[in-house]
Amino acid sequence: MKVRPVRTLVVDDSSSMRKLLTELLCERAHEVTAVASAEEALRAHARRGFQLMLVDWTLPGLSGLELCRRVRSQPGGGDVFILVVTGRNKAEDLTEVLDAGASDYLSKPVDPEILSTRLLIAERELEEAARRQAERREMESRLAFADRMASVGTLTAGVAHELNNPLMYVLSNLHLTREELDGERETGWAERIRQQLDEAIQGARRMQHIVRDLKTFSRVDAEQHGHANLQSVLESSINMSWNEIRHRALLERDFRRTPPVDANESRLGQVFLNLLINAVQAMPDRPVMDNRISVRSYTDDEGRAVVEVRDNGVGIEPAQLPLIFEPFFTTKPVSEGTGLGLSICRNLVRDMGGDIEVSSVRGKGTTFRVRLPASTRAETPRAVERPSAEATASKRRIIVVDDEPLVGRSIRRALRGHDVEVYSSGADAIDRLCSDEPFDLVFCDLMMPEVSGMDVYRQVAAKRPDLAPRFVFMTGGAFTPRAREFLDTSSVVCLEKPFELRQIRELVATRAEAND
Repeated sequence: MKVRPVRTLVVDDSSSMRKLLTELLCERAHEVTAVASAEEALRAHARRGFQLMLVDWTLPGLSGLELCRRVRSQPGGGDVFILVVTGRNKAEDLTEVLDAGASDYLSKPVDPEILSTRLLIAERELEEAARRQAERREMESRLAFADRMASVGTLTAGVAHELNNPLMYVLSNLHLTREELDGERETGWAERIRQQLDEAIQGARRMQHIVRDLKTFSRVDAEQHGHANLQSVLESSINMSWNEIRHRALLERDFRRTPPVDANESRLGQVFLNLLINAVQAMPDRPVMDNRISVRSYTDDEGRAVVEVRDNGVGIEPAQLPLIFEPFFTTKPVSEGTGLGLSICRNLVRDMGGDIEVSSVRGKGTTFRVRLPASTRAETPRAVERPSAEATASKRRIIVVDDEPLVGRSIRRALRGHDVEVYSSGADAIDRLCSDEPFDLVFCDLMMPEVSGMDVYRQVAAKRPDLAPRFVFMTGGAFTPRAREFLDTSSVVCLEKPFELRQIRELVATRAEAND
């Protein structure tokens, strides 16, 4: 690393002393400015910001010690190395020099060898201070970035939740319209409308998948572990990095059966996303067809789930391989790499009880291999699975509670033939549910302003305990601590928005019959 010359200020009212000190400092490649008074020194320091000052104690006007105090009192003044040059050598004099804020002192007459030693001490301290300052700035930058990412993650969770509501009624209404058209005669007009609706449904489902992937990477329940399906997390990671991959390389998938692992999906997705982006960035500038990234999952002989991310990029130098997981080590240019990605990946994988390793051949490519132990915790699935055949149900009395009126309307349309009441206010729903009338099923949004679905459930369960098992919660994302705790501690059924009409119709049949 190229060391920049030390910016040095000489302050002495003797022209011969200024000349002597300037010559000695220039021999050490310092950038020297020389002035005759403390007042000139303050003005010069305000313009340039010197790193090192050699100050005579006795000066006309302000003394060298007063100059020292004023420099120290300014912003950044503590970073300046101040060497006071004095002809006094009594103990109390030297104490006064140090009390004024000087870093060191030099006795007159100036001995060039002693000056050289003092300057060496100053240069080393300035280098160390510069290194600490650079590390501090780097850490502040990392912390600021981490804070921004945390904010983005929280924001994204909220955005995903907000998108799920319109997706819910867009998909629901598209499906309903498509069903109604299927009952019409086969005409050219009807067929065109069917095709347009099918394409709209495909687009909405694509948005649904994007929102699902965003939720995987933006969950704020960062420390919550559970059953994680490796293939699902891998697919989300690939989707998130797809725009980077498709312009640089061909992607090959080889997903074989793996056991569920005890991990946080968001953290696990962060690991795979980082490995995929690294693979993309390792690709040389050549046609896309020549660049290949392979993602493979399988179960090893010890029953562990294994994921491999392999590329045929530039590879890693053998001398660099032992350092690849060290913090701040990077083979990328300063503007492209922070040196923290792989270190974070290793720590995350270790926290999950696994390990990560790398093998590479220069010019042929690199393989990262993640091994994770199979989960031993009991699986508690919360999502509602679709039965293989659509159930039929007799007419039921159903309450739908959702602060998005269009979601409630779409559910009511989907459940034609049943007696469905829709409420967009949690307080109104509580009043209705706490009446003496019977209800077969309650579809309730989890996250609502003012009176949430959790509040509705608790108040109704306290007054009408017979209705508690009839609740089915709907959510576009449980992104508050209270919501997550509620789902973890309550034996409630939860539907992830946007869900399909078939799911809600089957629920009406199966849940209502189970409660009869």
